[in-house]
Amino acid sequence: MFKSFWFYFLITPVFISIFALDSMFTHRSPSPPMFDNAIEFCQSKDNNIVYSDRGTAQDLCIDEYMNAPWSVELVIKIFLLFGFIFIVPFLLYLNSIRIK
Repeated sequence: MFKSFWFYFLITPVFISIFALDSMFTHRSPSPPMFDNAIEFCQSKDNNIVYSDRGTAQDLCIDEYMNAPWSVELVIKIFLLFGFIFIVPFLLYLNSIRIK
């Protein structure tokens, strides 16, 4: 069983999802980002550079600062979904080994 390629192929996403689930509970951000902190963080960006469709360089920096926690949670949830999808094939694989 432990020498089989399929065992490691199916168990890897399951372990990744377990670590992602653990990180969702242990590394939760204490509070959402504050707009005042975003302004302080993005003061070095030039407010005179204007992009025709997205605003100024400082606006883009503030958008990225405010959306950073959301994007990290999205990546973690994608890893969780990926791992949970592989649980069923992994259990079927273990069941097929036990039958033989």
